[in-house]
Amino acid sequence: MTTVLRSDDMRRRNRNLIMEIVRRKGAISRSAIAQTAALSPATVSTISNDLIAEGVLVAQGNGSAASSGRGRPSVHLSINPEFRHAVLIILKIGALNVSIIDYAGAVVAHQDFHIDMANIRAEEFRRTLIAEVRQTWDTSGLDEAQLARISVAIQGTTDTAGVHMLRSPMTPLTDVPIGPWLEEAFGAPVRLANDCDLIARALNWRDPERYSDNFAAILLAHGVGMGLFLRGQIINGTKSSGTEFGHMLHRPDGALCRCGSRGCIEANAGDYAILRRYRGDPADSAPASRVSAREIAAIAEAGRAGNERALDALAAAGRALGSGLAGIYALVDPFRIAFVGHGAAAFSLMEPALRQTLENSNARAARDVPIDLFPDEMPLVREGCCIDALSDIDARQAAKVNDFARA
Repeated sequence: MTTVLRSDDMRRRNRNLIMEIVRRKGAISRSAIAQTAALSPATVSTISNDLIAEGVLVAQGNGSAASSGRGRPSVHLSINPEFRHAVLIILKIGALNVSIIDYAGAVVAHQDFHIDMANIRAEEFRRTLIAEVRQTWDTSGLDEAQLARISVAIQGTTDTAGVHMLRSPMTPLTDVPIGPWLEEAFGAPVRLANDCDLIARALNWRDPERYSDNFAAILLAHGVGMGLFLRGQIINGTKSSGTEFGHMLHRPDGALCRCGSRGCIEANAGDYAILRRYRGDPADSAPASRVSAREIAAIAEAGRAGNERALDALAAAGRALGSGLAGIYALVDPFRIAFVGHGAAAFSLMEPALRQTLENSNARAARDVPIDLFPDEMPLVREGCCIDALSDIDARQAAKVNDFARA
């Protein structure tokens, strides 16, 4: 079926495309934009002039041509950092991180807060969240009219609309309306997203050739989660965000998972599961509430020194991860994996068991699947949050095409 775009739809798409190209490149000439976007120079010139008039882009001369005697200076376009600002919130076990970024993505204010949500009530959580976001905003010295978007990374599951936190290992609270709380308090659009989805989005933005159509980012930390890209799109459930990779069944009636079930992948590959097995604790013992990166590094070090219990714990994690990947690969074919989080620091001792599990499965073609490691997940979560916020502002600005056409 042939799709026909109306002129205003085409113009909106082209406006958004030009903003994305400038955002990716940092500074770029109109002729380079036209070549990259496959648009005519006249179209690029008209749209970029509009965006400059709106305050979205700024034009700056590049004096290198004149200084080298090659004619007049070229003009490069870049994002105007002062156009709008956004709030990034990262919620994880025991912590709340708040950042204020400008329109170019630079951090202009940041604060870290401790928040114990294990026994917190919903109203106390609401007041605390709003107070700490407001405190961080106030340190920036910005007018609240500058706030255009709030992006929230959740260690847990959200609804597909990105409005409610449905459940999280941080708290027993469920179906928490974080989006409406923040929108009412600050008057800006809010979207919640699963942290693994944001990690995958950050990798796609950072290196679109390596992380393009099909890949997964698997978080190896207190939980085991997956952000999955297939055919260039994040894959979510019909009602909730994220793919519950860590809670796929690995072994019926197996080890106790943090979710309360038994035999999950996470119950063997989460940091608490590795620590539990290394210590020799019973498989049905309660998961530790927090495990530090230092503890996992110490187990990896013991394994490299030949400690059999450490090697056994890390091999069990590798088998569980390989089992889960084999099931997915049987459905959608093999794809690149990025393991992220402090568990990735011990991955070299998990990898042989993981690849052996793939070799012995119906997905044996995946035994040589490329794997990348990122032991620190926080930069990727923050970058994904940043991209989520700024891309939304761009899309909203691009949609104002009719308003400016009438002006």
